[in-house]
Amino acid sequence: MAAARRDKPSLLTGLACGAAVVAAVTLLVYPLQDLDPGVSSGVLYVAGVLIVAIYWGLLPGIITSIASAVALDYFHTEPTGDLFRGKDGGDLFAISVMFFTAVLAAVIAARARLRARDAAERARLEGVQASRARVLAAADDERRRVVRDLHDGAQQRLVHTIITLKLAKRALARGEDAGRFVAEALQHAETTNTELRELAHGILPAVLTHHGLRAGIESLAARSPVPVAIDVVAGRMPPAIEATAYFFVAEALTNVAKHAHATRAHVSAEIRDGALRVSVRDNGAGGARRDGPGLLGLEDRLSALDGKLELTSPPGGGTRVTAVLPLLQ
Repeated sequence: MAAARRDKPSLLTGLACGAAVVAAVTLLVYPLQDLDPGVSSGVLYVAGVLIVAIYWGLLPGIITSIASAVALDYFHTEPTGDLFRGKDGGDLFAISVMFFTAVLAAVIAARARLRARDAAERARLEGVQASRARVLAAADDERRRVVRDLHDGAQQRLVHTIITLKLAKRALARGEDAGRFVAEALQHAETTNTELRELAHGILPAVLTHHGLRAGIESLAARSPVPVAIDVVAGRMPPAIEATAYFFVAEALTNVAKHAHATRAHVSAEIRDGALRVSVRDNGAGGARRDGPGLLGLEDRLSALDGKLELTSPPGGGTRVTAVLPLLQ
């Protein structure tokens, strides 16, 4: 039903444009019929049919062909003002040829239009597939990083904690003071707890899951080396939207700190036209490129939710990068 409603205005627009084309050609050619008393002006109608079929499809093109044949017969063949009555057989044959030529042109134009649309859709799908492949590769890299951090950090400290506690147990069994072993084990356990908390924060921070996007952005701004002003008016949203918007802001602020040479930044978020719009702008050097590794990663993350990236970055004029995320129903 939704698709039908989207197609109907296009069809009506095509029919209206077809009528306008026929009227325009008729008004152009009719005053010149003394110079061209025959039906050779039908080529202009065929050109109009081509235009209509290319932009609005086969059905408007065929209807424009019929209207063109009627207009050519009514206005350009003697006696004018009548349809097909008392007309010269040669003129009727020429009109028939023009009509079938116009229909054939409409069919060819419509097929070319469909092929162009299919090619554009294939290109879009290939882009989406490539983007998702990069997202999966990034996710694999992130999983490997988490495993490495767990192995090199928390796991090693837990092993030290176990070993130290065993030493404390042996000391107690021998009647010796085990206080230093217990203290060392406690220090390892506390350090492990801190490392695990930081690791979990990098995966999905608790402030985001518990308090929403505004709180998550405020936590990012608090840790940013560049002063950040915040204007977030969006409430709670689906978790996937909030997480994507959060990591978009995190990466964008990291880019500001690393590359922009900026002295301040501003983050805004609002819901407009059924989509969440999150913008990060700075007063830095500008000149950011859409195909840079940082922005390409942001675009890949957004495309996973059918979002898009908008970039404005004139040299010397700062950078504004915006994420547009359609809200899930």
